Amino acid sequence: MLALLALFCAANVDAAVINTSVKRVLDLTKHVVRVQTDIQFVDAEQDTKEYVFGLPKDKAKHLSQLVAKCGKNPCEVVPATHVDANAHPNVAQYTVVLKNKVAKGETGHVKLTSYFTRVLTPFPEEITQKEEQLVVYEDSHLLLSPYTTETQTTKVKLPSGRVESFSQIQPVTRKGAMISYGPYTNAEPFSSDAKSLRVHFKNHSPFMTVTNLVREIEVSMWGRVSVEEVYDLLHTGAKLKGGFSRYEYTAQNERGASFHDMQAYLPKDAVNVYYRDQIGNVSTSRLRVTSTRQELAFKSRFPIFGGWKTQWYLGYSVPTHSVLSRDGDKFKLEIDFSTSIEGAAVDDLTVKVILPEGSTNLQANLPFAVDSITDNTRRQTYLDTPLVGRPVLIISKKNVIAAHNVPFEVTFEFPQTFMLHEPLLLVSAFLAFFLFCMVIFRFDVSLLAKSNAKAKKSKTE
Repeated sequence: MLALLALFCAANVDAAVINTSVKRVLDLTKHVVRVQTDIQFVDAEQDTKEYVFGLPKDKAKHLSQLVAKCGKNPCEVVPATHVDANAHPNVAQYTVVLKNKVAKGETGHVKLTSYFTRVLTPFPEEITQKEEQLVVYEDSHLLLSPYTTETQTTKVKLPSGRVESFSQIQPVTRKGAMISYGPYTNAEPFSSDAKSLRVHFKNHSPFMTVTNLVREIEVSMWGRVSVEEVYDLLHTGAKLKGGFSRYEYTAQNERGASFHDMQAYLPKDAVNVYYRDQIGNVSTSRLRVTSTRQELAFKSRFPIFGGWKTQWYLGYSVPTHSVLSRDGDKFKLEIDFSTSIEGAAVDDLTVKVILPEGSTNLQANLPFAVDSITDNTRRQTYLDTPLVGRPVLIISKKNVIAAHNVPFEVTFEFPQTFMLHEPLLLVSAFLAFFLFCMVIFRFDVSLLAKSNAKAKKSKTE
C-alpha cells in the first residue's frame, strides 16, 4: 500500500525545497501514540513561506492533535491547498505556515508533534486474565514528503524490552526498549522505497478510552462555578477471555493490562469534590493538595479489563472570582476544556456552559478547532423566569486527548440590573407570603367563632 501511495502521490509544491535532515521518534509507551518529527530543509532558488508534508489517510483519521513549531515559535498547520489533482486519494497533505519566511539558501527548521488514538491494535485480540497484552503498530519507515530527503532516521520508543517482532528494514538496531532505523539517504519525493514498519510488542499501559464525556459548567454570579463530568469508560485493549477470578487477581503481583487506579488533576481552589457511580458515593478516593493543583486519586468499584465498561460522575466547584473576570457588562469565563483524568482519551466530548439568565452575545474562543458550537438551548432552573431560562453554550469535539485540556474562554454580556433579578424574586416571594398571611389572619374563619356568634344572637332574641 505504501508503495502504491508513493507511486501515485504528487503535490504541486516548490520542487526546489530539499529536506536536509529528517528525524522521527515514535513514542509507543502509552495507548495514545506520539510522533515527533524534526525537519531541516533548504531552498536554494527562492524564499520559503510554507512547508508541506503528508500522512496516509487511514492514519490521519486517527489524528487527534498536530502541533508545529518553526524554530522556537509555534506556527499554524492547515490542510494543504496546493495539491495536484492527480495525487493519490489515500494521502492527506498538510501545510505548515511558517512564522517567518526562510530566505533563499538558508536552513529552515520545523518540528512536528502529532498524537494518534486507536492505532495500537491488540494481537491477539483476546487474552486471559494472566496473559500479557501484545499490540501491533504499523507505519511508514520514511516520512511521506513531496520533497527530496537527503538523510532521515526513525526511532521507535517502546514501554519495555519485550518485543515479539519488528520490521528488519536495514540498517536497523535495537537496544533494550529502543529500535533505531536508518540513516536512509537520498529518498525521492513520496519515495517508492517507503516500506511498512511493523512492531509487535508488550504494552500494559491503561487503554483508558472515554467513549462519551459530558462536561457541564454552570456559572452563578452569587456563588461558585460548578463543574460536573459524566464518564462512559471503555477499556480498548485486548478483550478478557474466560471468566474473572477475584482470587487470582488479588494473588497476582502484576495487574497485567487491567487498571483499577485513576488520577484526576483539579484546580487548586476546587471545593466540594465528589466522585460517585450509579450505585452511590465511592469511598476509595484520596484528595491531595499541592502548590499548583489538587490531585484526586480514586478507584473504580472493580478492576477494568479489556472490553469492560463503567460509568461514573466527577464534580467540584471553584470560586467565581477565580475563573470569571468582568469589564462593565462584559464577562469572560476562563476554564479548562477537557477531561481532568490522567491518560484518558475521549471519543466524543460535549462541553455545556450554562450561563446566568439574561446573558447575551455568547462567544467561545478556543486554541484549536472543534466540531460544533451552538447557543440556541435554554435550561430552566431555580428562580428562573418561566419560558426564559438560562442560555447554554454547547461545544462538541471528537478524538480528544490530555493535550486538549487547556483553558478556553467564553465571553458574554450580562446587564448589572440582572444581578438583582434573583434577590428580588426571593424578596417578592417572601413579601407575597407575608401579605397573604396578614390577610388570612385578619379573617376569623374558625367554626367556634361562628357558633358563639349564633348563640349570642339567639339569646338577644
